[in-house]
Amino acid sequence: MKSRGALFLDRDGVINRYRRGGVLSLEEFEYYDGTPEGLRRLAALGMPLAVVTNQSAVGRGSTTSEEVERIHRKLRDDASSWGVSIAATEYCPHLPDGGCSCRKPGVGLFEKIARELDIDLESSVLIGDSPCDIEAACRLGMTSIRVLTGRGEEPLGEGDGADHVAEDLVAAAAWLERVRESEVETDRQ
Repeated sequence: MKSRGALFLDRDGVINRYRRGGVLSLEEFEYYDGTPEGLRRLAALGMPLAVVTNQSAVGRGSTTSEEVERIHRKLRDDASSWGVSIAATEYCPHLPDGGCSCRKPGVGLFEKIARELDIDLESSVLIGDSPCDIEAACRLGMTSIRVLTGRGEEPLGEGDGADHVAEDLVAAAAWLERVRESEVETDRQ
């Protein structure tokens, strides 16, 4: 029986700087200043961390799957040096009109990770910067946090509001810490 949730994070605009057209190479991959602290604080919550990202630049031929994997290796290695384990990194290489189930707001990648790591999606949290992130979380019944880094200022469609809006990854982690603390207090009563 699945009993634990996970923390799902979008990549570009949440962990690293968003670039219009995508992060096409390792040289363009640049963390936000607060990324190490944010990831450490999230990891301290005791839930597996998973990165789920749309990378249509692969489908457009602007970058390769090998380059995306190089970026993800660097992310996992850097996170490890910060004392953080990333349990999964998954991406959709397809174009927006490709009709696949893995491109957010599709839920295919989330379901794949949930199967592999025995994750309860309804007990999970997604941190993203775009409307498609929040829509995917809504479809899965996850708690959603929208960060204002990256594309966070873009308007959401009606009914697609996040459960919480945070300035950045550190502020998202701080909110989750407060939620966790209040749950512990409630359990003690």
